[in-house]
Amino acid sequence: MMRFFENKLAGWIICLLAIISTEVWSVNVNSELISAADKGNFPLVKKILDSQRIEQDELNAAFLAAVKKGHATVIERFIQAAVDVNLRADDDYTPLMRSARDGRDQAVEILLAAGADVNAPAAEDGTALMMAAEKDRRKVIDLLLAAKAEVSAKRADSMTALTLAAQQGHRQVIQTLINAGADVNYQLENGATALMLAAQLGHLGAVHTMLAANANPNLKASNGATALTLAKLYHHKEVIELLVKAGAK
Repeated sequence: MMRFFENKLAGWIICLLAIISTEVWSVNVNSELISAADKGNFPLVKKILDSQRIEQDELNAAFLAAVKKGHATVIERFIQAAVDVNLRADDDYTPLMRSARDGRDQAVEILLAAGADVNAPAAEDGTALMMAAEKDRRKVIDLLLAAKAEVSAKRADSMTALTLAAQQGHRQVIQTLINAGADVNYQLENGATALMLAAQLGHLGAVHTMLAANANPNLKASNGATALTLAKLYHHKEVIELLVKAGAK
């Protein structure tokens, strides 16, 4: 009986060593490609992809590493290797979302040309356009809109690209979105407008841009607040004067 257990234990040890050996080899292979992708080492990435059969998990991980760092030529090489251009990372972002958020213009162009879904949403952060609008990525926004990004798409919290841009005070982005058809008087679920958000935070230029686009200064949120009451609450004198001049009450 003792010999049976000893033989059984020896078998388990041999299997375990085999598994560990395989895993170590796999990590070494992965680390070479992923490291090259992360560093933007195009010649090495190309050499590996041209000469080796790469497992899909390894290919995906290396592709996402290149996307994270914005290495456009490396991203393009992975696309040529037939990676899923709409692959989701652990944070639910697609490569296009991450590139748009980070302002990687060239990567965005490459991904769009490869058929990336311009209107794919992330669970909490919305679409690539929303992320770019919040971060003031103007060139990216132009590329996304040219690719038919939905300018009025809503996040789960009802925020849009316009309300996100207004909240941050990105005047030029606000104008671009309005020109693309964004509703300047759109109200969130709580009734707040882009104008209210900008007024509350004292973004004078953003307020001016929206008023010039015929934003209604007298719309009310569900709690009765208006752009003017919010500007007064936070003591934004110049915004108050601008709103009153525009007919706010």
